[in-house]
Amino acid sequence: MINIALNDPYSGYTVRKAKLEDMDEIIHLLKTAAQWVQAKGIEQWGHLLTGEEDAKIQSDIQSDTTYVVEQNNQLVATFNLSNQQNEWDICMWGHREDNAFYLHRFAVGSRYHGKGIGKQILQWMDNQLTGTNCFLRLDCVADNSGLNQLYKHAGFVYLKQKDIDGDLFSLYQKSFVKS
Repeated sequence: MINIALNDPYSGYTVRKAKLEDMDEIIHLLKTAAQWVQAKGIEQWGHLLTGEEDAKIQSDIQSDTTYVVEQNNQLVATFNLSNQQNEWDICMWGHREDNAFYLHRFAVGSRYHGKGIGKQILQWMDNQLTGTNCFLRLDCVADNSGLNQLYKHAGFVYLKQKDIDGDLFSLYQKSFVKS
């Protein structure tokens, strides 16, 4: 496991591992994000609204793979970053043995939309992973054009689209592998 610096202030924001006490706030942020994208006509994260993902969120917090971004002790964003493939990653990427981190449930609170925070968090991840000889991988719903553009502008390479039961997902990767 690569050790990622956790309490690194970035532009007034602090990134740290989530604690169980953060769970309700994280779930609320994720559900609000799911409602927001659905209101825009994007079918993404519907499973978060039903609560079926709550146990997985709790498990990921307990596994130290969920992070929160705060400003003045207020939750700004959350994400899950793991170097272990879960079932979804294997479905998307196939079983991989290479050194990679997988990004999931990356969401910024609605009060912070349009302020470039998502881009700053991705830059923070870049700073943490530079020189680690790994890949950073993620997927997103193919018809979420804003999110696809964010990842492209953040330097991720679009690899392909994957069809899962009629739903299309875009697969992105960023390499930190030394040439």
